[in-house]
Amino acid sequence: MDALKVLSIVLVVLHVADAAVIPCTWTQFRLRDLNEESIMLLEKMGATMPLRCLEDGWRALPDDVFLNAQNEDLAVVALETLRGVDRIFKNDQTSVTWDRETLGLFKNIISSRQVENLQKCVGEDASQSAVGSLSAGSSAGQLKSYFEELEEKLRVKVSSMPTKCQLQRTLAAKTHNLLETMTGPFPFQCLDDIPVEIRSPTWALQSNNSKQDVGAAKAVYKILMRVSSLMENDGFPRSWDADKLVKFQLIVDRQIEESECIMRIKTQKEEDDFPARDAALTDYFDKLEKLLKEKEFSVCGWEVVRRELLSVLQFILVEKSHNFW
Repeated sequence: MDALKVLSIVLVVLHVADAAVIPCTWTQFRLRDLNEESIMLLEKMGATMPLRCLEDGWRALPDDVFLNAQNEDLAVVALETLRGVDRIFKNDQTSVTWDRETLGLFKNIISSRQVENLQKCVGEDASQSAVGSLSAGSSAGQLKSYFEELEEKLRVKVSSMPTKCQLQRTLAAKTHNLLETMTGPFPFQCLDDIPVEIRSPTWALQSNNSKQDVGAAKAVYKILMRVSSLMENDGFPRSWDADKLVKFQLIVDRQIEESECIMRIKTQKEEDDFPARDAALTDYFDKLEKLLKEKEFSVCGWEVVRRELLSVLQFILVEKSHNFW
């Protein structure tokens, strides 16, 4: 998906900085700064655009689209631009060689901070009314058409590319390492908080023959999903390294995105043992979530969860070595 490196995307984000003139407190003080940060991340996440991509027939963004926007509602134009970029980057990026942590930060700034805040600034009703009545010749209309065309080209490109339906060993190892090093050893004072009734169902990750490999691989995917869900809770211990925590979350989410294809692998009904594995894992993670709530997300509660997750991730690295590339 090298086509995503088309220079016009960079120009789109750059030009949106002009929208800081919109009469809204948030845009006056934050939009330009966030755009500059977005541009920096976009340039940093990958190398120079490959020359072969210049021959793929991508239509560049019209140079005058923002100049002609001076007589329109700049808030709507800016919002349509950011929404377009947001939609593009919600597409599959498993085949690109960008820095994943930088990509994750870029997507977070575009979607969670710029689009959401500009939407509040514009107002939901006003935005829907303006976007619903876009004319093809308006700047906002041209932007909407441009991003729809760009997104369609990306779909065509991605559908014709082969994919690997496996986990990356380097990412799995990095996930374990980040969780292990984001704080110190398990606190001695938390030993009494370790519940004897919670034991990881390691059997759900084991396979004795090739027929069981699919069920075990799906179990790994289920674990990643539940780990991501657990780490969406608030109230992490202050002693945990915040940067490593964010990186851990981003890499877990990346593994989920890249291994989603595992869940689409078909097996004979009589050979499908994933439901039993799924039930055991669901029970295990439900107990971890319950423990966190009962401990009111205390330091010891989180440390017990971290201890359990480290054990599970280590087992995956050792037991499922043949499912990595």
